Amino acid sequence: MPIEAQISVIILTALFALAFSVAREPRGWRRLVQSAFGPEHEISVNKNKRLDETLKSYGIIVAMCFLVVDVGVVVWGVTYDIRIKQGKMSAEERAKADEIERLGGTKLKAPPS
Repeated sequence: MPIEAQISVIILTALFALAFSVAREPRGWRRLVQSAFGPEHEISVNKNKRLDETLKSYGIIVAMCFLVVDVGVVVWGVTYDIRIKQGKMSAEERAKADEIERLGGTKLKAPPS
């Protein structure tokens, strides 16, 4: 697996975990952000409840998007070597490989001694 894919998988997995954590417990994350960046005056309870519900619904969607991209990068990285080898094959080598695959991939065996 190429190093770019490995780094991408690590970053995407961390982003998935963060987004899923926010979607699972939005109240704690909202309070943390409001205490750090919010105004000093009180925000209404109804507004906070609406924010929590919005964070939960969009957080799940964002987390699943990160998960789908993460799985795609893993599949791309695992199949990278095979795709590169097939891309470098000449037409003759490709025809031989197709013929072997068509015949079932059986190899000639040496007679038992």
